[in-house]
Amino acid sequence: MLSKRILLACFLPVVILSTNLHAAPKLKPQTIKVGTGSKSGNYYAMAEDIRNYCEEDLTQGSVFLPQTSDGSVDNILGMGNKQFSAAVVQEDVLQYFSKTQPRKVNTNRMKIISGLHMESVHLLVPKGYKGDQGNGLKNMLGSLFNNKTQKAISIGMLKGQTIGSWGGSVVSAKALSFFMQLNLNVVEIPEKDRSAPNIPLLLVGGHPYKPVQKLLETGRYVLIPIDYAELKDKAPFYLKSSISYKNSGKITSVSTFGVRALLIGKSFRRESRNTNMINLAKCIQDSLVDLADDPDTNPAWSSVYELEEDGEQTSWSYFPL
Repeated sequence: MLSKRILLACFLPVVILSTNLHAAPKLKPQTIKVGTGSKSGNYYAMAEDIRNYCEEDLTQGSVFLPQTSDGSVDNILGMGNKQFSAAVVQEDVLQYFSKTQPRKVNTNRMKIISGLHMESVHLLVPKGYKGDQGNGLKNMLGSLFNNKTQKAISIGMLKGQTIGSWGGSVVSAKALSFFMQLNLNVVEIPEKDRSAPNIPLLLVGGHPYKPVQKLLETGRYVLIPIDYAELKDKAPFYLKSSISYKNSGKITSVSTFGVRALLIGKSFRRESRNTNMINLAKCIQDSLVDLADDPDTNPAWSSVYELEEDGEQTSWSYFPL
């Protein structure tokens, strides 16, 4: 009996040692660096709200750290070079990169933690602009400039035109051209020339968008309504939208389309490394009512709540709830 106990005592440490050798490695605390935008913008503010609400739901010792950046493009590139492990990006930019750089940007590498607010597309045309080619655009613009009641234009009317833009909106214009086969000549407007460009402009932002408001106040531009119907089949990530601006004491509302901002995270090969991304996804979903109602959070959370209530989902992969 004693010999059996001695054998068992010798055998147990070997079993325990063997078990420990094959156990899953303990995860280190993660510093989740989040690419956002400028410190004064919605992306950074909303990331700070997420930190305040959800950092305590991360694994022990892990932190959620919003970082300033130049926006969606910078954030996607930062995800690729390990500068960021999470980021806020516009979906059109994400989808565009997935088509043009599929090895670097795909649903295996990046997944959605949460959908965020919608940002609208603004198409502004200088009054009297004739268009680059064809009578169709010229005639259409002439009717818009001369009539108080504006009819939404077909996005196809922009085919082959020169469009100005700046910042992250440049890639949005290129994405629109790519997905809708418009063959646009997209020109990035230097900062010194942004007060009075003499070509149509495509700018993407939450409305009221200050650059658009400033251009309208000059009295030299018309905000053009766009027919959403053509977009929904070719590029279903574009969403129907409307925008309103006050100009000369009057409110002008036009139909357009927009894209959602998305909080995406690095999808790791080892599932256990995705724990914090999943925890963030659950926390944001569970906290959405409070994020929308809290007087101290960014106002865009109300839009997020409404979009989620409407069941707006994208075809991109999500972290599981």
